[in-house]
Amino acid sequence: MKKPAVMIIIDALGYELAERYQFRPAGLPCIKRLRTVPGFSQAALTSIMTGCRPDEHGLWMMYSFCPGNSPLGWLSLFPEGVSSRRRWLRRLIEWKLRKVDGIKAYYSLYSVPRNVLSLIGFPARRNIFLPNGTEDGPETVIDELYQRGERLFIRDYHTPEEESFSDLKAALEGGGFDFHLLYTAGLDSSLHRYGTSHHEIEKHLDWYRRELEEISLIGAGCNMAVLGDHGMCDVNSSIDLMDRVEKLDLEIPADYIPFYDSTMARFRIFTGRARKRLCGMLTGMEEGVILSAEEKRKLGIDFEGGIYGDIIFIINQGTIINPSYMGKELIRGMHGYHPDNECMYSGLFSNMEEAEKAGSITDVASMFIPGFTCSGRDEDGTG
Repeated sequence: MKKPAVMIIIDALGYELAERYQFRPAGLPCIKRLRTVPGFSQAALTSIMTGCRPDEHGLWMMYSFCPGNSPLGWLSLFPEGVSSRRRWLRRLIEWKLRKVDGIKAYYSLYSVPRNVLSLIGFPARRNIFLPNGTEDGPETVIDELYQRGERLFIRDYHTPEEESFSDLKAALEGGGFDFHLLYTAGLDSSLHRYGTSHHEIEKHLDWYRRELEEISLIGAGCNMAVLGDHGMCDVNSSIDLMDRVEKLDLEIPADYIPFYDSTMARFRIFTGRARKRLCGMLTGMEEGVILSAEEKRKLGIDFEGGIYGDIIFIINQGTIINPSYMGKELIRGMHGYHPDNECMYSGLFSNMEEAEKAGSITDVASMFIPGFTCSGRDEDGTG
């Protein structure tokens, strides 16, 4: 990179949301609508940092299916009456995952039941914003810059939002870094709690605008891009999908393993009767749709071996699965819907000429490193 660069990722900064509130930070004249990827922040952030689709970088959902090889398989040894919600067991699980399995990426056990926890894996093991963030996966922008010897400034969700922005301004004033990365999830949290129309969202966006304009002035001459990983949609209804599935008289794990996210249900299938009963029920539901094999290929979530599920049922915009393995709390905003929904598009705000060609979050990496491809290598192969 010839100029110092600044990449700021504001979780859930959607294009539709920005348009509604006329979010236009001065100094960032190029405004683009970016298509996101299916799934949640793990998938989207990894796609931003690698330039890859989920089926290329492999880190689609927070949890995968791996019966017989789960790092939590030992939970099956406990009596059925021992709930995974017990504090001592939660602490034991977290200690094991962090200290024994070496999982440093973000995860949360939420309300995943114990009989399912013992059958799942954690695909992301490292912090995507640090070197070797995908472990054995594609290289990230950070990997490439680190190998080049660039000086890196990084702040992520581990640092409080206001402190991160303050640190970034100080770093730009000091001039000691070549690449600055800031990721914050503050807006995402507010949108889940309030929805997109609450006055708190307008206040939050106005604060970002002031901070970004100050950063633009301090870092005058820097290449700068501000973007969301996905958008956010308002929630107006819910369905109890778990109850409907449990009435099909199928057994876990003999017939299937389920996983219920807020806007998506995934099923690993082991018997013909499980496939027939699940497909029959889900096909008749108007609240969502089963993704076909062709649609999964098109969306970049076509994985072999059912690692993320053989049946993917995605819920319609505005509806959530409740209760789900994410909890029972009724929220006002959610993401993870089909990327074609307008509220799911990310917003991009930049002063870079390269931003004009961007149409997807997978295009962002090459904005900062021309020629950067999904393999993590420049077009000339030099890396």
